[in-house]
Amino acid sequence: MDSFLKKIGKAIICLAFIAFVSSPSFGQFEQKITVNASGAVVYPDMVEELSDFGLGFGIDGGIMFNLNRTFSLYGDARFYYLFGSSSNEEAYLDNMAFGFGAKVNLLPAKRLNPFLFAEVNLNFIWSEEYYYSGGDIQGGSDFATTLGGLGGLGFDFKLNENLSLFVQTGTYYTYWDDRLNLYSQIGIRLNMIKSKTI
Repeated sequence: MDSFLKKIGKAIICLAFIAFVSSPSFGQFEQKITVNASGAVVYPDMVEELSDFGLGFGIDGGIMFNLNRTFSLYGDARFYYLFGSSSNEEAYLDNMAFGFGAKVNLLPAKRLNPFLFAEVNLNFIWSEEYYYSGGDIQGGSDFATTLGGLGGLGFDFKLNENLSLFVQTGTYYTYWDDRLNLYSQIGIRLNMIKSKTI
């Protein structure tokens, strides 16, 4: 009888342990990995009165690692294209860039969350510029690899636990041509991996 009761006791303890381990925990989940995708409008040469380049468009994608609800690190890739200006319609500029940056959420618990962001990036720039000098067409193609930076502010709007919309705008500087652009984006964030904190 005693041995039977011991076996029953052991079985109850094992079942209780299994139930405890497998039961759902009601701790708080944090989104750890986020994937971003966006489209952009580029307003070129904010400090120049005359420019060879006009309005441009871009696409961006990246992965963000959320250290906590306030602070995140991210890596991204982007491509943007600038058209020629009215004074130089044949000109164009392509930029393929890879960046690493940080994002700081100001109201992380709110559905509408303002944030600040900043990054450094490596830019691969192709451009063509033509102009008239003495009745002849001058200029040509150019290529450069240069460092740059992008920083500004934005807003996240949380649709649900896994999906958010965002808008952000900031100044985009490239060192090689000393160009300061206004870079504005609208896109989506998709939360991929969560971790639980009790």
